Amino acid sequence: MTSPTLCNAPTARAVVTLLGLALALTGCAVGGYEDAPVEDAVAGEDLALGEVVDEEGKADGSWGAATTCKEVPSLPALISPKVVVSLDGLTLHLWDAAGTYDRVFPIGPGAIDQDAASPTFGSSLSYAPLRTGKHDFEVTPASTQPCKIWWKDPATGQQLPVFAGLPFLSWSGNYGIHGPIDNYRAANGGTLRRGFVSHGCIRMAAADLLELYARTRRAAKLPVHVQREPERASSGVRVDLAERWIGSECTTNSDCSFDGGVCHANAWGGRSFCTKACTSRCPDRVGAPTTFCAEDTSAPGTGICVPRAEAINRECRPYDHFVEVDRTRFGSPSVHALVCAPGSPGWVGDRCLRNDDCLAGATCDSEGVCSMPCTSFCDDEPGSPTTFCAADSGGGRCRRQCDPASNGAECAAGFSCERRARASAPGTTRSVCVPD
Repeated sequence: MTSPTLCNAPTARAVVTLLGLALALTGCAVGGYEDAPVEDAVAGEDLALGEVVDEEGKADGSWGAATTCKEVPSLPALISPKVVVSLDGLTLHLWDAAGTYDRVFPIGPGAIDQDAASPTFGSSLSYAPLRTGKHDFEVTPASTQPCKIWWKDPATGQQLPVFAGLPFLSWSGNYGIHGPIDNYRAANGGTLRRGFVSHGCIRMAAADLLELYARTRRAAKLPVHVQREPERASSGVRVDLAERWIGSECTTNSDCSFDGGVCHANAWGGRSFCTKACTSRCPDRVGAPTTFCAEDTSAPGTGICVPRAEAINRECRPYDHFVEVDRTRFGSPSVHALVCAPGSPGWVGDRCLRNDDCLAGATCDSEGVCSMPCTSFCDDEPGSPTTFCAADSGGGRCRRQCDPASNGAECAAGFSCERRARASAPGTTRSVCVPD
């Protein structure tokens, strides 16, 4: 199993053992934190931060507001708070199982591991604690710091106040939920990039993190369910932000609440996405991938806005049935860019229109998904749901495994999560994606 040292945000820095010393070093005000100390000594190491922008790694001693504990808002505590973190969906969903509160926040989880020799290859670095099959964790008062400030570079010993006086909530050892890191000197705590940016922890916008902490800090235990796939409701609708953007999944035009936003069908995935018509250029949004005006292949002669393929949306993972392709700018064929556009990722369980949509060894079967025959076992693809050789009327068929407790979030549109027997061993069963 990958060591927790992959995380970009450790637990508390152990070198500060006295509250008085912490205050003397940081000049930190602790108003509003009546139930916990600042930077109290907790076992752990300070580790790599992950991707950081704006040269924030420079230790120039001009810390701005980074050494000031941020004010916790006065908000009603949730009676029975619960959290679902979706790594590929880039969301943290907080709700009250005993009330009406329900809100989804954007996050910046671990970067996609590109090391083929790594056990988390193909997945977010935040996936490491899930490799044993465990998906349910918890945050407790003992694993929470209401005001974390300093980070120590393990390679150089340099100290930087990148945590900016914001809460730090550990959900699995050194894997935590913390502030945005980027622009940490700012009075508001920094700027979040919604994408795969950290070295394993979950980054949140400062105001969102403070709300999460304020509403859950009285809970003896905060259950945290972490999954790779985007979260889905029992209806199959994706759980996402109220404010959608280009590339976001949608069901109606009203979901795309930006200027000119429309909900556009995706022939490959069967689910629709937010976009807008364009003739040359598209708008951008702070913290999101930049966009590009490309020809709409489903309506030649018209242009639509799509996300560019960048590190923060690597392999177009946040979007349902999108793939990286090189496209020319609509109306300017001499300009091209790598973008995320509708298409099939091509692995077992992905929807397809033809055999060419599927990766080597798989074909587009009669159900409209990529699959392959099998007799007992099936191969797996790094970063994708595992597969299972399920008994079928025509023999064994490789199907995508799924989790009913997560509403079959692994399944493509038109498929549901049901139990099936192994082709060569009827006594062995797994939950797999099958046609509705």
